[in-house]
Amino acid sequence: MPLHYLVGLTLLTFFVLIDADGSVSDTKILQSAVSNQVGFNTARVDSSITVTRLLRRTSVTDEEDTEEKAGLSVSAVEKAKTMLTTSKLTPDQLQKKLTRWLKKGKSVDTVFMRLHLHQDGTWLLYNPRFATWVQYADDLSAKNPTKGISAISTLTTVYGDDELYKIIEAAKRVPRTENLATKLQTELMQHWVTTRKDPDDIFRLFNLDKARKNIFSKPEFTSWVKYVDDLNAKHPEEPTSMFSTLTKYFSDGVLLKMTEDAKWYERTKGIATKLESDWLQAGLNSRTTPDKVLINLGLGRASDTLLESLLLSMWVKYMDAFNVRYPNKKTTMIEAFSHTFGDIDVTKMLHAAKKKDWTRNIATELESAQLKMWLNSKKSTDDVFELLQLASYNFRDKPLFNTWISYINFFITENPDKKAKVFSALETRFSDRPMNTILNAASNFPSIESTATKIQTSKIQGYVASNKSPREVFKLLGIDDVGYHVLSTSVFQSWLHYVKDFNKRNPMHKESWYEPLRVGYSWGGVERLIEQALQNPRTVNIGKMVENARLQDWMDRKHPPEHVFQFLHLEKAGEKTLASPKFKVWSKYLNDFNKLYPDQKTTMLNGLRANYNDRALLRMFKAAKNDPSTEKLASDLQNALINKWLADKKKTGRVIPDARWIYREVEIVDEDSYSKWFKPIAHKANNITSGSTIVMV
Repeated sequence: MPLHYLVGLTLLTFFVLIDADGSVSDTKILQSAVSNQVGFNTARVDSSITVTRLLRRTSVTDEEDTEEKAGLSVSAVEKAKTMLTTSKLTPDQLQKKLTRWLKKGKSVDTVFMRLHLHQDGTWLLYNPRFATWVQYADDLSAKNPTKGISAISTLTTVYGDDELYKIIEAAKRVPRTENLATKLQTELMQHWVTTRKDPDDIFRLFNLDKARKNIFSKPEFTSWVKYVDDLNAKHPEEPTSMFSTLTKYFSDGVLLKMTEDAKWYERTKGIATKLESDWLQAGLNSRTTPDKVLINLGLGRASDTLLESLLLSMWVKYMDAFNVRYPNKKTTMIEAFSHTFGDIDVTKMLHAAKKKDWTRNIATELESAQLKMWLNSKKSTDDVFELLQLASYNFRDKPLFNTWISYINFFITENPDKKAKVFSALETRFSDRPMNTILNAASNFPSIESTATKIQTSKIQGYVASNKSPREVFKLLGIDDVGYHVLSTSVFQSWLHYVKDFNKRNPMHKESWYEPLRVGYSWGGVERLIEQALQNPRTVNIGKMVENARLQDWMDRKHPPEHVFQFLHLEKAGEKTLASPKFKVWSKYLNDFNKLYPDQKTTMLNGLRANYNDRALLRMFKAAKNDPSTEKLASDLQNALINKWLADKKKTGRVIPDARWIYREVEIVDEDSYSKWFKPIAHKANNITSGSTIVMV
């Protein structure tokens, strides 16, 4: 028998054997496919095709390259069948094949290749046979539930996790493949849970490492959170923290600020709450101290705004949980703050926070906690003095000084038997002015007020004995350092008595009680003293006394009324000037000045015009006419202004400055005034013609 017939017969037998599972129709299909692929016909074999040539032709196919690269678990026989069979099957033919393969338990990898799906690349999900193959995988898995069969295992082997995820994501955006892609994505996530894929890898795969803003609103983030939850549920023995991944891209502070924002929205509230819990547990598990967490949250850089931070409540929650978990390392808020910022900065922070309504309560509580902390650590009043470095500040830093005085009071309250010893030590350490400054502050505390007053009274008696001048005693008593409430203090009253007695004893060397006050607080400061005193019924009288003394001082210095108008800041009162209480004060000064200095006599209108132009005055008068208490005064002043204009006309020939503006723009001259003053001369003034429009209120 010729060699080429022998080769042909051998190949024919091989093809029949490898497709022995097919039907008659399948065999025909096989024959056709073989004929098409290798030029072989069952009736005859072309003698020009050698075995070597046939093998060489099949060895260079793309299919073999793909399957080898993919690493699918497919036998050589199945690979050969794939190469030598067509993919062109009718739906019925395909279904029959799948039924036979399912019955025989043919592997998912093999069927994937037999259906030529390995050739589709990234277009895989758009091949109609792909959905059929996925169903086959599901059916085979149902038939063998213990073997862990899935389409995803094959797909990840072929494409890898990253490429497969991208293919599925693209298919989700196409309506006809959306449902299938969603199903596969769910199975892919389950596959990752089973294989314990690192959440970090998935975070990057989802491109969440590039999502700096609004990350919580992204569906990929929701999927990632669910993955971490599922992973922990599947492997509880080695829990995974979301926070450990997120902190690679966000600081603790930034991340928790994002969670605070996310909690305002219902769809992200759950994730944000869970993330906070995850953050808290991660810190507790790593034994991170509250001090360290304070810094991690970014709260350790700005003590002045610490109590206003949205993250503070989260930190407090962590501190409480830490204290429960590690009671031997228990700490408090004030201790953590002090360790992080130092006692001086914390003291200043609390002082600033008490000025704001929304932080006043917590600042007050922390101030008390600070005093208790020092007392519990056995600190003396001298220790706290050094702790706050008051020797360096020389009592100029009031928050630090007042905190120290508060501690003296607290210390004595808790140790009343040590009161005499504490004050004796203070008298020994400090000279008159600093000691009096301490006594002035101490007099604000009922528990030590009497002691402070007694010591100060003794000092004043010593000043009387040495006949010190009131100016000097004012300094020694530290009155210039008391503050704007000084007029309500007992030390100021004591000093006023001292001035009175001194002037009686020294009639030839009398001194003013107002001058030291003016020098000590400056003009602006004296104004604040007066304003504060007038607001308190208990100090109204002394407030008026200081106000009169100030006016007398200006009078003695011959300050003209137009300057005093500015001293009282009336030039800023605008339309409310005539109703201002300070205007009454100025009016009195004006009258007194005219009586005392008749050669420099001036009028109220002149004082007003020195500080306001006529346009502003007309607006002022109009506003004042609406107030019964100033209506008459406003009318009188307006008439005086118009008279002034008319008087100027006789001298200059002009009735008023800016007449056109008065008539046509300002709209503030009332009809009575117009009829009385302007109508007779309206068409003559400033070349205004009879056709001019006069607008009136």
